[in-house]
Amino acid sequence: MLAAIAEIYRRSKKRRDNFWTEWISRPPAAVLVWLLASTRVTPNQVSFAAITIAAAGCAVLVGWPGWTGLVVGGLTLQLAYIVDCVDGQLARLKNLASPVGALLDFLLDEVKALLVIGAAATRMWRESGDPRWLLGGLLGAIAAAIGMTLTSFVRRPEYLEATGAPPLPPATERGDHAPRSLSPLALVEAIGRYVLHYPSWFLWVCAFDRLDLFLFLYLAAHLAYLGRASLIIFVRLALGALQRK
Repeated sequence: MLAAIAEIYRRSKKRRDNFWTEWISRPPAAVLVWLLASTRVTPNQVSFAAITIAAAGCAVLVGWPGWTGLVVGGLTLQLAYIVDCVDGQLARLKNLASPVGALLDFLLDEVKALLVIGAAATRMWRESGDPRWLLGGLLGAIAAAIGMTLTSFVRRPEYLEATGAPPLPPATERGDHAPRSLSPLALVEAIGRYVLHYPSWFLWVCAFDRLDLFLFLYLAAHLAYLGRASLIIFVRLALGALQRK
């Protein structure tokens, strides 16, 4: 059994992954893939199971006060991320990977991010009574939603044709937090990718009862991404227009 699980892990993991995903989340996910490999369960069904578990974790964050509720909520969200790893691994193992499945996975990941932002802000408001946490949650949700829209936009073939921009790597190949070079800009971008990949560090925030830190850092990372992506889109569209004249 262990040899079969190890082989599934080797065959189904991504070529590039961050440390937390590759060494913490994917090993237990490989066990679930082994259990599901001979069933009729599809990767898309697993994706919907993951977001259901994530919604339950967010409900725990909102409704269960105290440190214990915070940790249980964080653990439930980690379970959701492990299950989220299963869909891609199962699709690669069964050769069921598809563009629609990748789009669905991207969509549900962004919905989960919105749920986590809303749950964290609501919990902070309930514990402190300060309505500014709700405002921060609203700003975070807006930033995340705009970021999702921008990411979808720059993947459109119309945008790539108009700007000559290289296509972004597929969603199935994202996740590496290591800097692409040793330059300060690459280091900042790597930190930003790490912050945006909240499953890598959200459990630590819960363990140390610093949900406020999560909201601050997550909002800052999204705002930085929006500024960078918007500037790149503006410059590339402007240059594309000049080249066509």
